[in-house]
Amino acid sequence: MVNASFVFGMDGDGPDVFDRTVEWAVDQGIETATFHIMTPYPGTALHQRMAADGRMLHQNWDLYDTRHVVYQPVGMTPRQLEDGYWRAYRDFYRWSAIWRGAATKPLLGDRLRHLTYSGGWKKFEPLWDLAIRARQVTRALPLLETLLTSFGARHPNQETSRDRAGDRSAPVV
Repeated sequence: MVNASFVFGMDGDGPDVFDRTVEWAVDQGIETATFHIMTPYPGTALHQRMAADGRMLHQNWDLYDTRHVVYQPVGMTPRQLEDGYWRAYRDFYRWSAIWRGAATKPLLGDRLRHLTYSGGWKKFEPLWDLAIRARQVTRALPLLETLLTSFGARHPNQETSRDRAGDRSAPVV
């Protein structure tokens, strides 16, 4: 499984970075993604440089969480950056994008794993939150682990067409 992490708000980023990033990630078949807003943390060289340039917007440390804009971006407004960040999550985890990403996998088991991870990561997040608050995660964990480890698994003696050619691929049927 591939979990990718993307940071928005670099000085070269414009308002188109969100759509381009999501499109690329879906086309690559990335199963899960986390998105972040660049956050210049106090005590770092980046924070010092941005403060010296007058780009820091405030010092409300509760908002220094990679989900809020705390500095003045170069290529867009703070509102565009924050809205784009939330839109990237929404667009990447749309069912149509999840299905498109799953379709990049050659094997049915890998497609199912993609659907399970992607769907489970965000689409069922409210259910996970409920399970966590109710302290019931440990009860769900064995079932989840069984489901996820079975996807894409091969029988140890199952030869693949590429095994004969020296690499690994789809099982020979």
